[in-house]
Amino acid sequence: MLNKTAKNITMSALLVMAFTAKYVNAEQSGNVDLGFQIKTNHLWHGFIVTPGIMTAGELSYTTASGNTKFGLWAGASFDGEYQEFTYFASHQFSEQLFVEIVNHGNHSSIEDVDIFNYSSDPTKTGNFTDIGLGYTFAGDMPLSLYYSVIVQGVDKFEDEDTDRRERAYTNYIEANLPVWKGKDAESVKVFIGGAFSPTGDKNFYDDSTNIVNVGLTYQKNLKILDYTLPVSATAMWNPALKKGALQVAFSFF
Repeated sequence: MLNKTAKNITMSALLVMAFTAKYVNAEQSGNVDLGFQIKTNHLWHGFIVTPGIMTAGELSYTTASGNTKFGLWAGASFDGEYQEFTYFASHQFSEQLFVEIVNHGNHSSIEDVDIFNYSSDPTKTGNFTDIGLGYTFAGDMPLSLYYSVIVQGVDKFEDEDTDRRERAYTNYIEANLPVWKGKDAESVKVFIGGAFSPTGDKNFYDDSTNIVNVGLTYQKNLKILDYTLPVSATAMWNPALKKGALQVAFSFF
């Protein structure tokens, strides 16, 4: 009989296959791409994941239709304190609608980590898997909405009444809106995100339902001789955790 860890890994694989099988029809070719960034820190959904300078790399494959994408994402801080290895798959149904499944693997500060461990014990693993849905409304200033649910991994909390560890199935909802465009492709967008659990007060982001991510992102292209370097600056405030930070990111390719 499969043990619990193996069952969770199998479930993840089945989720990915079920999500993509309908749309990947034995395509003969596609596109492999590589991305690389340097950031002053790393922000995600209102968290300061690492406060130090870090690198981020992405290796992805997009099918010939351009609609389905499989990828690996990794991040690491210069001081070695932060290490993450994430897998994802996404499908674009239209210009407005997409769905994705992401297995986040932030294993920082865990000794002798097993990256295939999908338990709910944060001292053993940093794995958690969420399924997300995004929709962008048409228009000159298109509003984008994103909704995700954590379906497995380190998203369990102790129930005060039963003393049992219950899964939170944390829901995260975010809206972002472009509010300014410059003459040289500069732009500013604002965003707000909140989180809640349908099973109790505590969730992955806070001890209760709350706004966890508010801020803005400025983007521009730096011209260096014949090279164009995309640069962004994100200011983020987390009202729930009473924290904030400014992230500057340089995208080299």
